[in-house]
Amino acid sequence: MPSLVAWLDASSEEQRRMRDIIGLFTDRESRDELGLSSIRDPLGDMLFPGTSVLHTRARYLLLVPWVYARASTHGNPAAEADNLERTLIGAIRKTDDNGGLIGMTAGAAVRTLPSSMYWGLLGRLQIRTDPSASRADALAEHLAANGGGDLDEVGTQHSAWHTSIPKPPPGFPKELPGGFALRRGEAEWLRERILTTTPGTLLAHLTQDGPGEDSRAPWEDPAVLRATGDARAVLDHARVFSAVVHGAQLLYNLILAEAYEAAGYDAVTNPVDHYRQRLTAWATRLPEHVDLRTWSVDGLIHRVELQRGQMVPARTRRFVTAWTALLRHSTLGDLADNGEARALVTRSERESKGAQARIGDAKRLVNWSGGSGAGALAYRWNSVRRMLVDLHAGLNTQIGANDA
Repeated sequence: MPSLVAWLDASSEEQRRMRDIIGLFTDRESRDELGLSSIRDPLGDMLFPGTSVLHTRARYLLLVPWVYARASTHGNPAAEADNLERTLIGAIRKTDDNGGLIGMTAGAAVRTLPSSMYWGLLGRLQIRTDPSASRADALAEHLAANGGGDLDEVGTQHSAWHTSIPKPPPGFPKELPGGFALRRGEAEWLRERILTTTPGTLLAHLTQDGPGEDSRAPWEDPAVLRATGDARAVLDHARVFSAVVHGAQLLYNLILAEAYEAAGYDAVTNPVDHYRQRLTAWATRLPEHVDLRTWSVDGLIHRVELQRGQMVPARTRRFVTAWTALLRHSTLGDLADNGEARALVTRSERESKGAQARIGDAKRLVNWSGGSGAGALAYRWNSVRRMLVDLHAGLNTQIGANDA
């Protein structure tokens, strides 16, 4: 998904403009105008531990350790790791399977490297033996443990990397046959890591029952809906929360659209009509998919607080509780003009964004792009699905772990 990482390839003077463009592409995941991330992010962690919207391809979970193990034998391991990651970009660009490459546009001049984005997930899956180690720590630890040995030659339980990690293919990193395509042994090893370190999660379930390639949210995928137990219980909470707060996200954007048009701005075409239509469609669908009478906001927040290890902020709890109660006693089709609903959304933005709040500040609307946090929450699904599709393609390939 190049759109998620396009800004990493931009020059410094382009980055501000590119960040605005990214907002449109990552709207479903990253924008948090109403202060919902303290619930959204723990739900994502429960469903798909360690993942991020910036993850693009599963094979990076092997490429980064291979690079770091090799760099640790160099006199200046940090500089060598940087060099090898940049060398790898050119190798992947030459292959047929290079979608999602970090550095596709900028090449070796890319500013942010894959190791920085995948470091957390490598620790969560215990591919790194010390989840708390920094990149510098990992280079030093592997060098000290192996006496300069490479993953091609040496494995030791004291290494920075899991001892059973598959070996890199011949010619790595200057050559990478197949690009991001996983060899079967690599895919089997990654599946074992996920099953061992994230048991009972939806991520683990989907290593066994692979997702399709075109669902927009996890609950639209047949494989996801076959999950049982705690994974299904978390999924159900995540699905209802996404559906419930989507109305607030759309109403927020309707309020902005009205202010935008009232201020005389016209770069966005008919935004008020657009959001009124989307709110009407949401109001029609919600009762078909959510039973507000039985869904427990307290049950959701309890689960989230256990995951976070701390309380959900009081302002977020107040908003979600009040918003759900309002939906229970209101006519959903009239929500666009419901004064109580508008007041709730306005207060939530003000409490979340402070001086950066847009509602009531016409000057902040000039750069409004027509959508700000308007997409339904999908909990990193686009990124996770892509990596799982990679995994299952590898499991079904005839190319073994040691084949070129």
